[in-house]
Amino acid sequence: MKLRLRSFFLSPLLLLHSSPAIADPVDWGEVHAVTLRGINRLYNMNIDAAVATFDSVRKMAPGDPRGYFFGSMVHFWLYTLTRDEKEYRTFLEKSDDVITICENLIDANDRDAVSMFYLGGMYGYRGLAHQAHNSIFKAVTEGRKGYFSLKEAVKLKPDLYDAQMGFGLFNYLVAKVPRSLSWIMSLVGFSGDAEGGLAMVRNAAEHGVYTRTEARFYLSQFLFSEQKSGQALPILDTLMAEYPDNQLFVVTYATWQSRLGNTEVALRSAQKAVEINRRSRIHYGEEFVYSTLGAIYYAMNDFVSARANLEEYIRRVASEDYITNWTYYRLAVAQEMCGDRGAALGTYRRLKSVNDRDRANESYLYRIALRRLRDPITPPEALLIRGGNDLGRKAYDSAETLYMQVLQPGGMDADIRGRALIGLQQVYIAREDYHSALRAGEELTALKPEKETWLIPQGLLHLGETFEKLGRVKDARAAYEKVLQYDDYDFQKSLEEKARKEIGRLKTAG
Repeated sequence: MKLRLRSFFLSPLLLLHSSPAIADPVDWGEVHAVTLRGINRLYNMNIDAAVATFDSVRKMAPGDPRGYFFGSMVHFWLYTLTRDEKEYRTFLEKSDDVITICENLIDANDRDAVSMFYLGGMYGYRGLAHQAHNSIFKAVTEGRKGYFSLKEAVKLKPDLYDAQMGFGLFNYLVAKVPRSLSWIMSLVGFSGDAEGGLAMVRNAAEHGVYTRTEARFYLSQFLFSEQKSGQALPILDTLMAEYPDNQLFVVTYATWQSRLGNTEVALRSAQKAVEINRRSRIHYGEEFVYSTLGAIYYAMNDFVSARANLEEYIRRVASEDYITNWTYYRLAVAQEMCGDRGAALGTYRRLKSVNDRDRANESYLYRIALRRLRDPITPPEALLIRGGNDLGRKAYDSAETLYMQVLQPGGMDADIRGRALIGLQQVYIAREDYHSALRAGEELTALKPEKETWLIPQGLLHLGETFEKLGRVKDARAAYEKVLQYDDYDFQKSLEEKARKEIGRLKTAG
């Protein structure tokens, strides 16, 4: 947990740990200032200086948790970014010291909210470290301890925004736990509160002392996941300006820009992360840089570069458990588009069976991989892949040309034709050419695809949007309602949720 703060600001946190066990007077203002200096060095990835700074905090205030807490956090972040097993063990060892100090302080004063904050935060980060280490039961157990300590800290001191960061983080993340992990809910003993958790993280981002930077980073991630990129990106822009050598911020920015279809911006940012690593003594998260570059080049239809970077990512990643089906699938397609069917077959076989409605894309890609093992990518399918990438990066003219090429030959099956038409729907809606979108949507929804049955419900959602833009609200509502008549298809949960949301919105609008 960290913050950049004006040096003249003295938080109430400074006054709560003048332990009687310390013989010499402690300059708490200096302890505070040095702690902030160490936090800023850590966030700028100046690790050696950060370690030395937190060592000095411990010497200035040996009975106070903060020097021990942030000293342990150095190793948490090193493990998070490098997956170095040694850093994992060192973090756990040092976190034991933090827990002991906090428990002693709480034994002396059971209303010590600040010690409860450090105790809860330490257990919380132990939980995150265990999760990264694929020790889910340990992660849940430690996380639960952290939650209740932070809850008590917030109860005792509602304006302790540093504690709100951790407490809000738990509430938001638990509320977002997929149904497939519902067993976790019975272990943690609470259900979470996404809206309340987000509000607490925002409070910490705006008013926190030592957690403000971290809270801003989490807040930006949560906002982006809630499709609020317009709010998320300015926060990340500010963080990158404050901490220009933080590769994690730069890679995150590149990933987001890639997902938003801004591939040129994403590529420059990812290349910047490579350069930061190149001049750094210790390289952080290099595998994630290669993963991001692979995704960007794939979106640009540069399959040679995509293949090289994705293969490098897989070579460097600490465990195959971290590799998603989406990564394997893009690599396999890139290999096949490069003419290496043999390598692609080996990669298709690495996709994992997933039966989880909350991870519908992973399930879908596994099914497609099984088909790719039997049938190579056909020329029309290659056009669809390129067209989908062009659509994703907003190259609408090129995407339209490719989709129209797919539709030219006669006698193609309804699945191929449907995929081209749904792509055209999205091209025309993006261009605000709603009459063309209507024609594509009506042709699509008249088809009877055999394999890709999700095309019709997805097409109906786009058709509903098109009808609304044309002022045909009754037809729009009928299209959304028709989505709910379909069953047993890929992405069913999310498409039905979108349809119900649109129906409810139209009802409210009258």
